Amino acid sequence: NLFLMSHQPVLWDLIQRDDNSSALQITLSQQEYLQMPRDSIRTLVMSAEKDAVKRFISHMHQSWDQLQVETSQLQAMETMTAAFIQKFPRVTPELFVDLSQFIPFMSVSDIMSFPASLIVNDSFDVSSRPDTNSFLFRLTAIRDHSSGMKSLQKKAFVKRLLQSSVVGDVPSWPPYFLSSILPLLPYLPVSHFQQLTLQQVSVSWACTNILSYSSFKLQLINPNTLSFSCRALGHIVSGLSCDFLKLWTNNTDFAELLQFVTNLPGDMRPALGFSRTKEEIDGTMLDVLGPLLPFLDRDSLALVDRRALALRLEEMRNFCLPKEALRDISALLTQKDLLGDPSKWQIGDVEHLGRLVFSLSAKQINTIPLTVLNKDTVEQVLVGQQRWEDSLVGGVCMTRCMDERRQRQKTHSLIRGIVKARTVPVPTCADIRGTFPSAWTSTQLGRMLQEDLKQCVEVFGQDASLTSEQRRALWVKLRQSFSPVRELRPDQVLALGSVVTEMGERELQDTNLTDLGVLVHLGTLRDWSPKKMRAVISGVMSKWKLKVEQFTVVELATFGHLICGLYPSEIKKLSPYNLSMAVLYLREMSLPCTEQQMEALTSRLSRPEAFGPVSAWGPEVFTEIGTLAAGLEDMVLSALIQEQVEGITPEAIALMSPKKMAVVFSAVQLSWLSAEQAWAVTGEQWAELDTDQRHAVGLARYEGDVLQELRGLIVITFYFNKLFHYYFMHFRTYILYIVLFIMAVLWQAMIFMVYVLL
Repeated sequence: NLFLMSHQPVLWDLIQRDDNSSALQITLSQQEYLQMPRDSIRTLVMSAEKDAVKRFISHMHQSWDQLQVETSQLQAMETMTAAFIQKFPRVTPELFVDLSQFIPFMSVSDIMSFPASLIVNDSFDVSSRPDTNSFLFRLTAIRDHSSGMKSLQKKAFVKRLLQSSVVGDVPSWPPYFLSSILPLLPYLPVSHFQQLTLQQVSVSWACTNILSYSSFKLQLINPNTLSFSCRALGHIVSGLSCDFLKLWTNNTDFAELLQFVTNLPGDMRPALGFSRTKEEIDGTMLDVLGPLLPFLDRDSLALVDRRALALRLEEMRNFCLPKEALRDISALLTQKDLLGDPSKWQIGDVEHLGRLVFSLSAKQINTIPLTVLNKDTVEQVLVGQQRWEDSLVGGVCMTRCMDERRQRQKTHSLIRGIVKARTVPVPTCADIRGTFPSAWTSTQLGRMLQEDLKQCVEVFGQDASLTSEQRRALWVKLRQSFSPVRELRPDQVLALGSVVTEMGERELQDTNLTDLGVLVHLGTLRDWSPKKMRAVISGVMSKWKLKVEQFTVVELATFGHLICGLYPSEIKKLSPYNLSMAVLYLREMSLPCTEQQMEALTSRLSRPEAFGPVSAWGPEVFTEIGTLAAGLEDMVLSALIQEQVEGITPEAIALMSPKKMAVVFSAVQLSWLSAEQAWAVTGEQWAELDTDQRHAVGLARYEGDVLQELRGLIVITFYFNKLFHYYFMHFRTYILYIVLFIMAVLWQAMIFMVYVLL
């Protein structure tokens, strides 16, 4: 790493020369670049000449078979891929082919940023000969690397492909074109999928590996279109539902068709085993479900075989347990035929569960006997939890699926046996390392010995779950060792971690925080108060002797959350171009800015020097700016068309204030949301929506594109309500007269009937 960083100018210079490939061989053979920190990888790529990077990418393309990317290097590959795409905002067809090996590492936003013409040329003619369409090289590149792609990546490529008007109607797609996009076919919208002809289906899907993705859509194909030619479909007939096959029961060829289906190789498909859904979920099915188990509904979890689950608890420790499923998982684990009542657990039960103990509520954890929660047992559980949180799955799950506040409460309940058992409840550094800093109260942390505190500074700095009171108690104690603050070194600031957020405003201004590495770290912290963010920004500006209009892309990208330390009036002076480039680093952050600051940021992005007026933005711009889209003004959001709404990221939707979402988005606009976007709507936002808006979000969540035609009903309902309201308001007087007249007639009729009866 040090060699690459220190000699990168020489290496890039050698790479840039056509007659020097030794530098490439050194870099590629050692793969040391994948061991570098992500920021260093980005810096290495961005600092190099474009020609050198192109040669590097081309050589990697040619030597890809010789490289082996390990699991631990996946994040580095994603960072490198993002840096390459940022280095070349306008990817040429030739460069795209050289970049093809990086397709599995591309983010959805990067894929959506590609122009549709890159996937399909504007001059493409679907009816022409295959050898005249150079674009097939790009589609073939996508197909060849599809095995490593995620479903969201494939959906993104499909969306970009269909956005090209030159692709034509689905029935006109020739076999060679279908073959080139074969892995993408299962991700076509249902409306397109249903247009496939029998000949297209039978020719394209001779292989069976696509069945698992497409069987549910195959059931939507018009039975009249398929007629009695099911045998032409080959193996994929196994994906048809029983109800679908029943359409042929009255036909004379049904016995022959049944024999054909019976003789198909492989196990019975789930669609043909519908009657088994209410049977017990055994060990085999648990292995198939894997990490999806915690996401089953309550009724399905009740069908799980307890013995089979007990044998798989060790594997289950690696699963993500979403907060919505904790109650059901807890109920399952505490069944009498599994582990039973927590109040009767032994040490072995807790050790067997490991971090799964946190699926219990704090109240249930409090019932576990203190004799069971000894120091060794608790330490084993907490270490397992920490390792899981440091993993890729754990990191994503913690930020998106778990409640950190309740997690802290459960941790406190778990360590109560250790804390209460002590005669002097003051932890040592060894105690802190064996548990978590946040597991101890602010009073206990404040009573620690100075020597223990100094030994555990880095441990404190890495615990993101510390409360404000705990961080404050630590800084009051640590201040004695780090005074005067103006002499703090960058490595000391980094070691303090989140504790820095409890420094005073004057201390933050006096501390030298101008080191870019320090600023990047501080910009990732989320516990800043507005005044302290301002103190950091003002202190850095005075030491740099820069005005806001002089900030480059580097400074803006480095600030991260701290950009909210700028006043709205200062944000309006930022360079629109530089801000549009820095957005690549800000788009995934939940910026703690005020509404005025967010509007100021998006107003700069809508300048001609940046992305231009919002009305001209395509979906790729909304995807590129990410969470910053939540800061667009109400009038701008309410005027968005369907294509633009589809580009808004789920994270941006979740960041909108509940009232803002209810006001700016009509039911029609909400019906355009994808399933991912609809599920990003928070409970607070849902509470503010009216009936029509909730109906639209509900359809988007549960139906996806399967019942896309029902979204038209929302539009009709929405405008019918508007029309009814208009006529009622304008003609209510006449309506009242008509109602009174009808009531009078009915009254007279009733009197007449009484008179006749008497």
